Amino acid sequence: MGESENDYYYYHVASKELREKAIELHFQRYMEVGFFKDGEVDPYQDSSVYFAAVYKEDHSVVGVNRLIFKPMNELPTLQEFTIYDLERKKLKLLESHLYAEMSALTKLPKHDCTLGMLRTTLQYSLENGIYYWFCSLDQRVHNYMRRMFNFPFIQIGEPKVYLGSTTVPCILDLKETAKVLKDTRLKLYEYLYTPNPMEAIK
Repeated sequence: MGESENDYYYYHVASKELREKAIELHFQRYMEVGFFKDGEVDPYQDSSVYFAAVYKEDHSVVGVNRLIFKPMNELPTLQEFTIYDLERKKLKLLESHLYAEMSALTKLPKHDCTLGMLRTTLQYSLENGIYYWFCSLDQRVHNYMRRMFNFPFIQIGEPKVYLGSTTVPCILDLKETAKVLKDTRLKLYEYLYTPNPMEAIK
């Protein structure tokens, strides 16, 4: 477990009390936009590793992301969306230890910590031999990430209205992403993929 930092935030692989605060923020933000109802149980919480952005000024958790570890057909994207037959055949070839679902990426307003959370999640993934992220992206976020950052998200199924907006089921190959970013967004590649020494969190 560990942390990285920039001028304004620490980024943690969240455990113990920090994990609880990350989960609280996830619920808070999702309830604010109507994704969760009060008292609703998240079926993926116990199968997830959480990541938190902590604001240095007051040590509050201001951003959260997570990786869900379950059998492929039990991941949210595979359960909630109609996956193309050809893509499903390809996905069956992936060994179970190579993938996870990236979800719950959210932050408080006025905090620019999204890339830092993605970096920490990506570094954790690579260190643990995870090279594929499943994810369900809002159509606008999907288009923005491809246009602005050249993230090579592969659409694997039919978009549909999910959690209040048109959403695209995707998979992201982290090795392919490294190649694309190294050729087209070198500074972003260096930021995301350069290993960062992590200090143990007690």
